[in-house]
Amino acid sequence: MITISLALFTLSVGVFSYYLWTWTYWKRRGISGPMGYPVFGSTLDLFDSENPPPAQLEKWTKQYGKVYGMTQGLSKTLVISNPALVQEVMVNQYDNFYGRNLNPIQGNPNQEKRVHLFAAQGHRWKRLRTISSPTFSNNSLRKLKTTVEDSCVELLRHMEEQTSGGKPIELLNFYQEFTLDVIGRIALGQTDSQMFKNPMLPYVRAVFGEPRKALFMSGFLVPWLSPILRKIMFSFPSILKNPAVHIIRQTAEAVEKRIAQRMADEKVGIEPGEPQDFIDLFLDAKSDDVDIQSNEEFSKTEKVTKQLTTDEVVGQCFVFLVGGFDTTALSLSFSSYLLATHPDVQKRLQEEVDRECQDPEITFDQLSKLKYMECVIKETLRLYPLAALANARRCMRATTLGGLEIEKGVDIVCDTWTIHKDPKIWGTDAEDFKPERWESGDDHILSKGSFISFGIGPRQCIGMRLAYMEEKLLLCHILRKYTLKTCKETQIPMKLVGVRTTQPETVWMSLEPREDN
Repeated sequence: MITISLALFTLSVGVFSYYLWTWTYWKRRGISGPMGYPVFGSTLDLFDSENPPPAQLEKWTKQYGKVYGMTQGLSKTLVISNPALVQEVMVNQYDNFYGRNLNPIQGNPNQEKRVHLFAAQGHRWKRLRTISSPTFSNNSLRKLKTTVEDSCVELLRHMEEQTSGGKPIELLNFYQEFTLDVIGRIALGQTDSQMFKNPMLPYVRAVFGEPRKALFMSGFLVPWLSPILRKIMFSFPSILKNPAVHIIRQTAEAVEKRIAQRMADEKVGIEPGEPQDFIDLFLDAKSDDVDIQSNEEFSKTEKVTKQLTTDEVVGQCFVFLVGGFDTTALSLSFSSYLLATHPDVQKRLQEEVDRECQDPEITFDQLSKLKYMECVIKETLRLYPLAALANARRCMRATTLGGLEIEKGVDIVCDTWTIHKDPKIWGTDAEDFKPERWESGDDHILSKGSFISFGIGPRQCIGMRLAYMEEKLLLCHILRKYTLKTCKETQIPMKLVGVRTTQPETVWMSLEPREDN
């Protein structure tokens, strides 16, 4: 008994010492940063929805400088807000930083059968990216434009009903209905609008809601337990409730239904035509014998096998559903708030829309002529960068960054908020909403790692063009018919909340019908 007790005591001391050794990792290397608490590190500070993580990183940058270190359990993170270092990590040294800094609870990206484009790495990521890229080409977006516009018209119908008598509406809710409707129709085979009656909405909202802190922190604190927790989470969803499990199951059902339909068509001699949605696109690249055990290493020169397993088809549809829902809805919300609080900008934008989009239906080519709208959207994304924590990478090979030795396994996180409001980059008016700053072109900015709302480099957000098209189309339809106005319910300034993404607590707005339209 004494021997067992002594062994347990020795083991406990050893484990605790290992956590303390990790906790002091950056201090031992002479790099400053928030220490947080023993074992936990800074984890608790980054799970407070009332103080979103990007805001906390910005505070720490002001305190510790443009390069500092922190720990989250056994995870070691270097935070950077120097654009040159951002360029180095995401572009110049991409071969050394091609992985994501995933929480272990999300699964092993090299072995997970349903791995998706956001989590994948190595040549598996390259294969998924190559297969998915045609979905977001200009040619594909032209075909999707009519579907997106149909959802725009449907949303305006609901807006008109809800704003009768001058009643204000909560725009974030409306925009979430819109983005889910669009992604459901272009990705998951939804045949008609499900706006304001979509059973999937509560689950997708919950993905970006308050996280189950104990579950997600366990990934940082005891990563070796993550596979067990993940198995329980998917096998017994009622025990560890996770909305993502429900969404994945619904997505899998949609994919299986389409496979069965295609097989039935094949039996009667009906050949598949043009892909109708993302499911068709990915099924056309389907294969059941792709090796998923050798995906870790990466080389830019590797040839790509354009095949997907059925599980990977489910994974891609899932990530495009979730990714296409929240970020575009938030961008629309922030844009609407800034337009309502800057009526001179809104008036100029309405004049451009009236001039370039005179017909009831807005064409794809007309969208490309909305130069000032592009400035408005980019300036909104500069002030309120979405999914800022996605601008992070994992060091896959030991290297040097800015004179610092970076070990394999260390995470690099870009402090996007600080970069986007740095007076040395944007001028003394960096805190101001000034769309005109983009009128001279943005190539000189983008090439320096100073504007990273969609990331930069090979892993730049694949859905960027679709997001721009959705936002332009909907804003065109709204601004042709209404002027956005603040009301007594409008939060000025906005209160920002959230952990996974940073969003306004509310976006109450009045929609005043335009007299000239």
